Amino acid sequence: MGLEKLLPEGLQTGPAGDDFGGTATVTRSGRVDVIHGVYAHSLPLAGMTVRQARTELEERMNIDPEAVAVVDGSEAEEETVLREGQVLNFLTPAGEKG
Repeated sequence: MGLEKLLPEGLQTGPAGDDFGGTATVTRSGRVDVIHGVYAHSLPLAGMTVRQARTELEERMNIDPEAVAVVDGSEAEEETVLREGQVLNFLTPAGEKG
């Protein structure tokens, strides 16, 4: 029993700084999953509007200003307030064949 190793209380996940300046932890709240193309992040965006999240992530995730915001599978307005646990997708319309 004396050889057991105790794990720290907060499990650290992802690279440092992945949540706007701090280390991500399991105990952190207010996270929203954001997906755009090849990018997928869980970030503390709860309480922000879609417009604020878009502005915050535009350069970092290469989001086209014309990309459609989809929250939990439904198209969302720019003033929609994000809640913890939601999934925010930014979808860029595919090119038309013709």
